Amino acid sequence: MSTSLAPLRAEIDAIDDEIIALLGKRLSVVHRVARVKQAEGLPAVLPDRIEAVKARAAEQGRAYGLDPAFMATLYQTIIDEACRVEEGIFAAGTQDAPRS
Repeated sequence: MSTSLAPLRAEIDAIDDEIIALLGKRLSVVHRVARVKQAEGLPAVLPDRIEAVKARAAEQGRAYGLDPAFMATLYQTIIDEACRVEEGIFAAGTQDAPRS
């Protein structure tokens, strides 16, 4: 391994750690969202909200020079996981706290 790459790789690793922590925080909020949806009789999946989140991510990404197609793929994956978590909470009928 190139010694000149080591500090850059360490920087990438630190950024990845932040991304992972933020994803964990996001899913913690998803747990709370699911409980509110249950209490208010809303469905787990709201297609209009999904499209709004993806559009917002694409627009925000442009400000950082990120390809909108990349942002759409990334956020579709994040949203798929959020929907999976919410649907699991709905199926279990649980009010349990998130495991984060």
